[in-house]
Amino acid sequence: MLAFVALVSGCVTVRAPVVLTTSFDAQAAAFINVEGRAKVSGQAFVRRNDGSLLRAVGTDVFLVPRTAYADERIAAIYGGGKQPVAGVRMPEADPLYDQHMRKTIASSGGSFSFDRVADGEYYVIAMIHVRSDVMFLQFPIVERVSVQNGRSVRLVMRGY
Repeated sequence: MLAFVALVSGCVTVRAPVVLTTSFDAQAAAFINVEGRAKVSGQAFVRRNDGSLLRAVGTDVFLVPRTAYADERIAAIYGGGKQPVAGVRMPEADPLYDQHMRKTIASSGGSFSFDRVADGEYYVIAMIHVRSDVMFLQFPIVERVSVQNGRSVRLVMRGY
């Protein structure tokens, strides 16, 4: 949340553009298209300092297969945390990267679900809705998840 506030308020140091050293490998991400037995579901929100919740309400939630390319992008954007690092300037993603992820829409309570997920390592990226009278604002939070032996996984994504 702090990164988002700093970004909006304009007091962010703009960093040099990120240069990725890894190319996207569609074969490494192909397991996203395998029909599995697991379900990855959960709820995504961030608690504000005043105690109120900002939820992923009607926003996109992505299931991204963990690959070297995804690892490098996620590390650059999130810096090891669960919210974006302020001022990061990322290059456009390889178009095949966008084609090798799944997307759903969060419910009014911030809940989401992906069915028939194959075993593997994934990132779940949820867009959090920020109330504004002027425009629709949102920012992403991320969690890493492992699906093993067809067992379903339930996440509570808090953004911290």
